[in-house]
Order: sequence, then C-alpha cells, then structure tokens
Amino acid sequence: MEPPETPAGDTQSVDSVRYHKLLSVLDRSLSAVVDTFKLEDLSTVFPDLAREIPAKLADSHEQISTYIRNSANSDFQAILMQYEMAEKLASLDGLVKEAAERKLASEERPIPSLSPESINRNRSVAIKRAELARLKARLEQVKEENSQQLAKLSDQRAALATEHEHLQNTISLVDSL
Repeated sequence: MEPPETPAGDTQSVDSVRYHKLLSVLDRSLSAVVDTFKLEDLSTVFPDLAREIPAKLADSHEQISTYIRNSANSDFQAILMQYEMAEKLASLDGLVKEAAERKLASEERPIPSLSPESINRNRSVAIKRAELARLKARLEQVKEENSQQLAKLSDQRAALATEHEHLQNTISLVDSL
C-alpha cells in the first residue's frame, strides 16, 4: 500500500510508525483475500473454458485478481484520506512521544499499579459490606417477626391458661356434686 496522495498528486511523506503499520496490516489483509481467489477455483466454476482455452482463463484470473487488489487498494486509500488517518496517526505518535518524554523528565513518582489481588480484595470488601448490610436488615426483619410471633404465643398461652383454669374449676365443680 502506498502513502496517500495530496490533491496536487504529490505523495505525502508520513513518518508515523502507526500509519505504516496500518498500511502493512491493510496490505496483508488484502493479499490474504486476493490469495484465496485461485485459478483452480475459477476452473471449477468455468470447466469448459478451462478445457478449451486455459491460457485465456489464466489471463482472466490475473486480470480479476489485479482488479480486486487495485479496487480495494483505492477504496482503502479513499477511506484513509477521508478520515485523515495519516495526520491523526502522526499526531498520535507525537502525543505518545511527548508523553514518554514527560515521563522521563518528570520528578513525580508514578502511581503504583494495583495488583490483581488488591483489586479483587477491594471489590470483595465492597461486595461483603453490601451483603452484610443486607443480612443485618434481614436479621432486623426476622427479629421483628419473632417478636410478633412471641407476643402471639404469649397471648395464646394466657388464653390456654385461662381455659385450663376454667376447665379445672368445672371439673372440681362436677367432682363436688
């Protein structure tokens, strides 16, 4: 893949490592696609032509491959120019270089990176605190329900005691007759 052309037709000189890497990836991708288009496949699609005029079929294959490569390449170039990728990636390279220079010149110590263990511990602490709060609320709810049930049980025991006493009195009365 070539660097983009300016409107005057001049080729831009782009010193961006990322831009050249992008062009390389696009070229490899395009080559991979074009390489999958084989003469044998074309021969299976057009078996009569492959038998009668194999040289013309081979030429056609070459022309189709070249057309696909050139067409896709020009589409890639149009997209790269439309989105101003050369300039943007060169700017990104400059920002990365500037950040690296600042890091070297900086007297500030960088914030130490957290280990996966400490990150997980911090997450688990928050999760455990939320679970603890939920469990405490549930405990209070159960205590309230228990208090209500104990009060109900106490009332039932009092009613049973009253009924028991009444029955005892009735039995004593019957026995005295």
